[in-house]
Amino acid sequence: MYFFSNTASKGNFIGTSDITGKILYLNESNKKNLNNKIIFIESADPGYDFIFTRRIKGLVTKFGGANSHMSIRCAELDIPAAIGVGEKTFEELKDKSTIRLNCKIQKIDSII
Repeated sequence: MYFFSNTASKGNFIGTSDITGKILYLNESNKKNLNNKIIFIESADPGYDFIFTRRIKGLVTKFGGANSHMSIRCAELDIPAAIGVGEKTFEELKDKSTIRLNCKIQKIDSII
């Protein structure tokens, strides 16, 4: 007997910061004005390394793990992040205006 269970992903939280900020869902058409925003990207791969040349406030990814490139870079640069939060959480939050990313208690809340 084989079965598949799709469990909710909690994500891997980097750091212990508690931040609130405006979000930006990064795609091909909006790669400008990343400064002081919590960036949302689909995957945690090195192709998005350019975001670290900006002053981003935080990072949230749909896919990725504790040892992913983005996890390591965020830890190195002391940027609060939630890596690999899963499809459900990511889709619920990516179009919001403002969120609270509390890495200490490993929770993300929508403010607006």
